[in-house]
Amino acid sequence: MMRTLSVLTAACLALSLGACNEAPPPAGASEPPAPSAANERNPLDLRRTTLLVRDLEASLALYRDALGMTVSYDQMITSRDGSSQSRLVLLKANDERIGMLGLWQLADAGEAPPPNVPETGFATGEIVLLFNTQELDTVFPAAAAVPGVRVMSEPSYREYPGDGMTFQVMVSMLRDPDGHIVELNRMIHPPLQWD
Repeated sequence: MMRTLSVLTAACLALSLGACNEAPPPAGASEPPAPSAANERNPLDLRRTTLLVRDLEASLALYRDALGMTVSYDQMITSRDGSSQSRLVLLKANDERIGMLGLWQLADAGEAPPPNVPETGFATGEIVLLFNTQELDTVFPAAAAVPGVRVMSEPSYREYPGDGMTFQVMVSMLRDPDGHIVELNRMIHPPLQWD
């Protein structure tokens, strides 16, 4: 038994040493590229943000009609116990799979009180939906004119520090009919590379 273990140990050691002493690839042979931080994939994608809304048609007036998002899904969803139905709409900007927005009106949403949001500024726990557009001059006024939308700030020039550069952005802020914060901005420098 001891001899068998010694032979197995020696064989394993020989294999591991052989792997360490491999000959270098012949001249001209290509080695696989080393992974770089620029092309490594994160193990997840942020696919969608879903907002619970009181009136889906009022939300669609902003996100679909004024901002120009495209509806990719619109269905009634029956609850697990079959006692109620809700409506779920998924909208997309430029991608079919990620960065989508869900609008979900629950069965009793019409009875929900209006949102309790600060008159000005932000409150901890809120979210900000940020949309980039090259057409801020037309998109912002269209969004601001939607019933129930409140303007927090009109488009104005802002600078943000970056790694070796300054980001120059035209920034505007709105609240949608349910009080969610929507930032509409246009990158000035560096400009976004649109597909």
